[in-house]
Amino acid sequence: MAERPRRRRRRKDPLSAADVVRRYRRGPAAGAGPGPAGAAAAAWAEVVGAAAAAHSAPVRRSRAGVLTVACSSAAWAHELTARREELTARLAATCPEAGVAGLRFAVADHVPGAAPPPPAPPTPPPPPTAGDRAHGTVAAAGVEDPRLRELVARAAAAAARRRRAAEHD
Repeated sequence: MAERPRRRRRRKDPLSAADVVRRYRRGPAAGAGPGPAGAAAAAWAEVVGAAAAAHSAPVRRSRAGVLTVACSSAAWAHELTARREELTARLAATCPEAGVAGLRFAVADHVPGAAPPPPAPPTPPPPPTAGDRAHGTVAAAGVEDPRLRELVARAAAAAARRRRAAEHD
């Protein structure tokens, strides 16, 4: 039996980087710029609220009008999927030019989660006691300049107070 020649698959010529970037900028995934996906992305925070917007971001819109939204975790994707009809209606009412017919939620690692709350400001140490001030005065006794002597005495008193507070903790 005669062997048939193996078929070769023809591939397209490689594209230059400039052509790839040009295609990306033209496409619907170009972000919050002009166009249907951009209009939906601009209105997203207003539609879903600040908490959900911090954990999700519209990525692209298909030709069928389905907006894909990247979520920071499976929990947020599940939460937003449960509200899909409501969010689609609100998005269509808020920005009809986006042409969103449906929503799809996917977990993506490039969506940052909400920023953690800022740390509480540190509590200032209690003021030095009379004993701490006396210790500071003794420590600064050898300084000739009166202004510098006062500063050294205050610093020594504060250090004594902090040292005593650390011993009690």
